[in-house]
Amino acid sequence: MKTTESKTAKMHWLMTALLLTVTLFAAAQNTSWLLSGNSDATSSSFVGTTNAVPLLFGTNNTVRMALLHDNPYLGVGTTSPVSNLHIHGSQSANPRPVPTTFQMTNPSTGSTTTDGFKIFQSSLAVTISQLEKANLNVFNNGNGFVVDTNGYVGFNTQYPKQKIHVVDHNILITKTSSRAPGSTNGSILFGSAASDTDPAGSWGIEYCNTENEGYGLNFWKTWETGYNGFNNALFLSNDGNVGIGTNTPQEKLTVNGTVCAKEVRVSLSGSPCWPDYVFGKEYDLMTLKDLGSYVDENRHLPDIPSAEEVQQNGVELGEMNALLLQKIEELTLYILDLQKQIDELKTEGGER
Repeated sequence: MKTTESKTAKMHWLMTALLLTVTLFAAAQNTSWLLSGNSDATSSSFVGTTNAVPLLFGTNNTVRMALLHDNPYLGVGTTSPVSNLHIHGSQSANPRPVPTTFQMTNPSTGSTTTDGFKIFQSSLAVTISQLEKANLNVFNNGNGFVVDTNGYVGFNTQYPKQKIHVVDHNILITKTSSRAPGSTNGSILFGSAASDTDPAGSWGIEYCNTENEGYGLNFWKTWETGYNGFNNALFLSNDGNVGIGTNTPQEKLTVNGTVCAKEVRVSLSGSPCWPDYVFGKEYDLMTLKDLGSYVDENRHLPDIPSAEEVQQNGVELGEMNALLLQKIEELTLYILDLQKQIDELKTEGGER
């Protein structure tokens, strides 16, 4: 009996020792993370959850950040992030409003609220700022733009010399039409000031690309307060013609209105370009009798366009001046011939 009790006690001791060993081993495998650091971490160690719940981070008994369990989405100020990094600010948080802010600083910039690079959202406005006296650069594959410390914007240059400075590139404004599908209307606008009532300034330049507006560059007066706007103050058409008051110039310069000038110089081409040939001995001057018959039949001088032709085609100033001079020179020949006949009659009368 004594032997049996001794065996039973020994068995209980062995079972207790085995259970203690297993418990200690299990505890060793599930050591809690220490706030002062962990020297036994492995490549498989992590802080987080092993079930389908997000990992929450909080202070003062309030959740500040959340990492979702089903997506690598981290929310700051929100427990329902919708992107890889979602920063959500509260405009009405107490004790003070908390706007949405993303800020980067380094030892060179300092680390206060007025240092570094900041993306700041307050209400519906978003502000991107380089807070140091340094350039703000935006590049893609080596190309981009810079905003320098003076507020000048340079494209493809680090040293812009004007508010907008483009180097080795073009500025394109397009307009929707059958010739430029998918684009939108746009003008370069000028004015001394702009307001809600006059948002277009005083003058504009736009590219027109329709049958009604014409095809070319239109310089137009905007419909600002106190002025009547109008189009085609100057129109440069696609074929190189220039129109004033018209978007369909048919010549190098077409003016729909009155032209006032101190002097107009017309260059003539061809040979001969001026009717000095009228005074040549070989010139065949029409007799006055034939001239009278021509005028009776046609109601205009020979070589001079009729009223109907002028109304339909207009007048070529250079050509018309040459024709008028030709008629003046012919008239001079008629007068000289008549004077000759008068002198001959006088001579014959004196001899009698």
